[in-house]
Amino acid sequence: VRAMSASVFAAPGVSATRIAHTRRSTRGVDRPRGGFVVRHASERRARSGDEADKARVAESEAKRMGRLGTNRVAGEDDEDTAAAKRSVTVDGAFGKPSACKETWEPFQRKAREGLLDACLGGPDGDAKTATEADLVVTSMCVAVEDDAFKSRTAVCLPTEAYAKRVDKLVHEFMQRDYARLEVPNGGTAPAPKDVIDALEKYLYGECAYRVPGGWREAYSPYRTYFHNVVAQKVGIPATLAALYIGCVERLKRKGALLVDVDVMIAPKAKGAASGAFGVTQPKAPWGVVRGEERDSKNHRNRGAVVCTPKMSVTLQLQALKRAFWPWEWDDTRDSGVLLAVEAAAYDDRMNTAAGVVGIIQPTGRPFGDLSMSILATERLLQLDGDCGFEQRDLGVLKFHDGQRKEALFHLEKYEAWVASGAADAAPQFVGDVVTLAPQDAVLSATLQVREDRALSRVLLQLRKDSLEDCVNDGTVSKEV
Repeated sequence: VRAMSASVFAAPGVSATRIAHTRRSTRGVDRPRGGFVVRHASERRARSGDEADKARVAESEAKRMGRLGTNRVAGEDDEDTAAAKRSVTVDGAFGKPSACKETWEPFQRKAREGLLDACLGGPDGDAKTATEADLVVTSMCVAVEDDAFKSRTAVCLPTEAYAKRVDKLVHEFMQRDYARLEVPNGGTAPAPKDVIDALEKYLYGECAYRVPGGWREAYSPYRTYFHNVVAQKVGIPATLAALYIGCVERLKRKGALLVDVDVMIAPKAKGAASGAFGVTQPKAPWGVVRGEERDSKNHRNRGAVVCTPKMSVTLQLQALKRAFWPWEWDDTRDSGVLLAVEAAAYDDRMNTAAGVVGIIQPTGRPFGDLSMSILATERLLQLDGDCGFEQRDLGVLKFHDGQRKEALFHLEKYEAWVASGAADAAPQFVGDVVTLAPQDAVLSATLQVREDRALSRVLLQLRKDSLEDCVNDGTVSKEV
């Protein structure tokens, strides 16, 4: 019967005798309860009660540190490793490892200094040219500061490594594509236009750099930070423009380009034609020889503007601000301040940032982060000369972050700036309700009235709190 049953269930090519033998071979194994198979005689004796064998088994398991086949020898760390371990603590809010402030704050401070030096360190406070300040390094300053502040890291983001990646791109272009270009008769180098066309074919064709495919992808920090764009080959036009300008400057240093090149981007259109890509359309930047007459029949040249190094950095910060903005962003006004200021004025729990807990709003923001949006707005305000609409946005963000005195300071400066009439002459490229209003004038005016009323309530509450603080301290302020 056993032979018959074994032959019935035998797999093709396996004999019944082999199966029966396999079944018999498992009967002699000492199989304790729980399904654990004892493989060694010493372990079987240890389970039967031999104390000496039990001690040997315990010692063997200790050497393996809970893992079969692992025998580790404990040793002391060197001074550098021990110092690095001591610098890492646990963040009480989220339970994430983070370094002490003295470790990561110098990275943040140095990155901020590099950013301001490149954008404001020129003559009369103007931005330095791309030749004077490498835009690749300047863009990395944005990423380094955010990485140090967000991750509390003890290791700085390697700016030189990503700059060398751009150097490698240019070197490969020189070897593969530039060497094939024809040199005109009597010339010493290929025509500048041919070099530009070959560079764009290399970047957007062979290397496959491209702009994001949708608005959700466009407003992602991973599509804005320079190191992510270089590695993932997908980025917003502002970051791709930084890469393009960096390549052009390196070609000029190598003597491959003997003229200046303007890198062009397409600004966002007004009204219903505007998409959801902030202040630029989803088009990759392109280059034109500076001084040459542009072809007006070419559709991509219509309305295009020259992307300067400062503009590229400003647009990167604008994209980060929008990505981290904790409230829903109104595309018709190209600003998200209305819901933020109304939440502050009317104590509405919906659409309110709640510190460590997160963002409370109907649809949610995948990257909503109050502290990171404050960081981006602070840098935008500095690049704008410490005045403008960023003053209003920073004041509202500080209010939600619990920094009431700072919020009052910024909102009062914004109120004085608007009263002076400077708001009417504000720059028109960076999107705002005043400059990029919708075509419906009635809707625009209604939204502006809502914002003004809510902002007045917030200012009234902040001034009331300031007065109460002065009275409680026994001080009477004549200015309030």
